[in-house]
Amino acid sequence: MKTNYSFLKNSLVGTGFWCLFMLSGYFGIAQNLNFTIDTAIDNGTSITETIVSGGDTYVLTVFHSGNEELDNIGGGDLIFFLSAIDPLTPYTLSIKKNGELINFKLNSIDYDTLGQGTISVTNQDDEEISAPTTYAVGIGSLFISNPSNGFDITEIKIIPTGVLDLNNFGFHNINIDVLDTLDVNESSLLDTQVSVFPNPSNGNITIKNSNIALENAVVTDLNGRTIASYSLNGITGNQDLKMSSVLSTGLYLMTISSKNGSTTKKISIK
Repeated sequence: MKTNYSFLKNSLVGTGFWCLFMLSGYFGIAQNLNFTIDTAIDNGTSITETIVSGGDTYVLTVFHSGNEELDNIGGGDLIFFLSAIDPLTPYTLSIKKNGELINFKLNSIDYDTLGQGTISVTNQDDEEISAPTTYAVGIGSLFISNPSNGFDITEIKIIPTGVLDLNNFGFHNINIDVLDTLDVNESSLLDTQVSVFPNPSNGNITIKNSNIALENAVVTDLNGRTIASYSLNGITGNQDLKMSSVLSTGLYLMTISSKNGSTTKKISIK
């Protein structure tokens, strides 16, 4: 470690993983993974940790344009932190399954800090998962302020506010649920050729479809409870769904499935 101090291990009481929301059966969570960082490797340009589970190999990659490092905070408990190079540039974290990027749900990220600082977390589209939050000296879990933005994502960005934040903060225990492996031919096609409108709406929604045979549409709330389920019977055109009687004001997730894949759309009811 290149700085003139080291992280000190403290006992953490009352912490646990933030449960953002459960998934519908159409995503079929295959694995819950916790990247502890205890077995991570510093590759010089990035930090990686590998988990082998059920015959599959999952690799978390932590990248920063500066100089990320590993530090032992006691008993083999490792964290990653930044030496003072490019201090305002965020970390980016992504996960591969058998060499392919996956979609995942972020449950929690734990931190250890030597000094007060302000940290935020976004997804690959710069949507806030955790709004800028000031943390005191100590250990804990980053606050998840917008759980829907941590669902069905491909990348996490840990963003500092001040120049000392990533030097003072160490991170570990990245807990995620695996959703699916990205398939350019299927997932991208569904994402681009299937949409819902109007959004926001009063509950009466049209699935706009460009010649993909759709099988099902399932609407869940952010706690994973199924609110409505519709059989689309292979329809290749638009489909009107009248849901004003079953949906109240709020945010929901609609998973639209074909035989070869699925896409999830956030829908807002006003």
